Amino acid sequence: MKPHVLSRLPVKDVELFEKVRRAVTDLPDVDLGEDRTGQKVFLSCHMLARAVGQVFGLKHVDGYFYPNYEHTWVLTPSGNILDVYPVGILGGPFLVDAGMDCPSPARRLYKKKRILRGMPRTPSFRRAINTIAVAIRKTVSKK
Repeated sequence: MKPHVLSRLPVKDVELFEKVRRAVTDLPDVDLGEDRTGQKVFLSCHMLARAVGQVFGLKHVDGYFYPNYEHTWVLTPSGNILDVYPVGILGGPFLVDAGMDCPSPARRLYKKKRILRGMPRTPSFRRAINTIAVAIRKTVSKK
């Protein structure tokens, strides 16, 4: 079965989505170390989206997943939403048609807003992004 949304998405976005999806689903568990207080660093959408953005040359967006869950996702070159680590959802990544004439309410679930304050500048956060990006590159290069 071919979903209707495929008729609305650029082929290049769908191809990019498939590459990102394979890379993320094949990503092994990686040790992200500890923060400055000695607490174990856990993978977050904020880290994964930034790492995916680095590897695939995509812009990450910080904001909220409706209504008030802090979240980060990436945008395809044509502006569609590629959610690499969906909030509270088993499965993903997934691609969301974010066109202004989009008949789906899905694009309204994502609200861009400045969040995270200084966290992206902490050494443990930056180190985690780099560790994840290296692991993604290794996964992609195996294919």
